Amino acid sequence: MASKTKIYFWIKLDENFFKNLAIKNLRKTVSGGDTLVIIYQQMLLSSLPNNGVIYYEGTLQDIAQEIVLNLDEKLDDVRLAIDYFQKAGLLQIGDDGSAEMLQVPMLIGQETNWNKYKRDKKLENFQPISNQLLTSSNQAPTEIEKEIELEIELEKEKEKEIERETNIDEKFARYFSIFHQFARKNGNKRAMALQEFMTLPPFQKDEAIIGAENYVKFYVLDNPDDKSHQYSVNAYEFIKNALFGDYQEMPEVKKVAKKKKWI
Repeated sequence: MASKTKIYFWIKLDENFFKNLAIKNLRKTVSGGDTLVIIYQQMLLSSLPNNGVIYYEGTLQDIAQEIVLNLDEKLDDVRLAIDYFQKAGLLQIGDDGSAEMLQVPMLIGQETNWNKYKRDKKLENFQPISNQLLTSSNQAPTEIEKEIELEIELEKEKEKEIERETNIDEKFARYFSIFHQFARKNGNKRAMALQEFMTLPPFQKDEAIIGAENYVKFYVLDNPDDKSHQYSVNAYEFIKNALFGDYQEMPEVKKVAKKKKWI
């Protein structure tokens, strides 16, 4: 059985990061500014799996408290960092309480575990040029060509695989954001929803997104009194029970005598 490709993410830190006026001003004029910069960098890293978003799960009072719990930083420092970088235009708090790190899409990098392995092996097996010449002289050119050709083919396959994985990540992010913006209760359903989403064949992943969009529109029209959408189906149950199949088209709004509560 083939092992699942794992994708590693990292921040490509710009050489002018510390020359940025917002960063320089923070470090020079604000007491504890260096700590706030470190918190900002930690937030950048925390947001990588979600393409720059730190989702507010609704477990604690606000996103700042959840970040404190995840980063083991002081609440006052995190609040100061959020406030400062919001004003600097580098961070944005959405209507659902989530934090969007606006620099991440420009700084993000990624690679498969295969590419990471090859890079590590190259560093491990690095030899000075003089040693490489001695070693390569004992190897027939045809063997070298075969190895290069094989490596190119493997690289192409792995690139296709990472493209498929990235496509799935983007689709799930789109699917989940629909529910998360719709009702905050979905914040703590992300992991479960992702697990179910991954089991869907490609065409059903697309259907899940279409179904989610139609469902939230339908629910708003059909349940005008439920302002917080607390009785709506959550992101996990929507896939688990294949409810998206019922919402490939916008259904007719009808009043239902009794509504089922999904939590």
